[in-house]
Amino acid sequence: MNILVILSHPNLENSIANKTIIEQLSKRFEQIEIRHLETLYPDYKIDVEGEQAALLTADFLIFQHPFYWYSTPPMLKKYLDDVMTPGFAIGVGGDKLKGKQFLQSITLAGSQQSYTALGYNHFRVQEFLKPMEQTAFHTQMIYNLPIYSHRNEYKPEVFSSVSEVKENAVTHAEKVIEKIEDFLNGNKSNVAAFIYKWFEHFDMLDDQGYFIQYLDTDIEFTFPGYGTITGHESFKQWYTSVKEKFEKPLKHEVQNLVIEESFRNQFDIRFQVKFSAIQKESQKEFTVFESENWKLFWNETTDRPVIKKYTVSN
Repeated sequence: MNILVILSHPNLENSIANKTIIEQLSKRFEQIEIRHLETLYPDYKIDVEGEQAALLTADFLIFQHPFYWYSTPPMLKKYLDDVMTPGFAIGVGGDKLKGKQFLQSITLAGSQQSYTALGYNHFRVQEFLKPMEQTAFHTQMIYNLPIYSHRNEYKPEVFSSVSEVKENAVTHAEKVIEKIEDFLNGNKSNVAAFIYKWFEHFDMLDDQGYFIQYLDTDIEFTFPGYGTITGHESFKQWYTSVKEKFEKPLKHEVQNLVIEESFRNQFDIRFQVKFSAIQKESQKEFTVFESENWKLFWNETTDRPVIKKYTVSN
């Protein structure tokens, strides 16, 4: 997984907060590229093809910068204008950033109280960040809530102290690191937890609405004795027949669970199930062993799973 940080700061050498954050990120991750725009392009002539090539290799994109007049430094604005072009980031064929993670990481001089309705900035920070949020959506990236911290400016004998700014920056960097590590760890553990939770609800013969919310509109099911069925309505009919046939609770015991991530957040899942139940009509208890194969997508925007295909075989 590749992490790309687009850093914009016109005077990084004299920075405390942004410099500290970058140092912390560089120490933590080997697979990280820091592109300081003002150093790369002191003449403001951006290598568009070079920057686009860097974006193509990135899985996680971070804009790191101080807050300038409720926006970005001028170089980062120019970067957006020059690099996020039609056919690359937007418009016809402009899907090259689709599915990439995006995070805006910002340092602010003012206090938290100043960014309130009664503070001198009058608005909350995130209200100022709507244009960047829309930029992420418009370029089809996966938007993460911004990480920002206050009181990051040091003025000798006037405002804050060097140690305080460094402390704030380290705390800020830890939040960014946590966000990146969540991404690098992926959603395998979430998928596994969901599978066990699914069968807990199945054993209770819970309302069908619980299951429908996790099924793709065109979900394809294959069940012994039923063949292949598709869509929510077919699932509802099948589930109704199960509730009519068996006493509750049922018992599903998941065994030999294997989860493979074929592409980012697209999972191929296989496992066995020991299924025990009592038939309503005969009151006989029986146990069968089944194999299941699922195809599942983890939607990071909603942070919820979507089952695409569900196959059960004896």
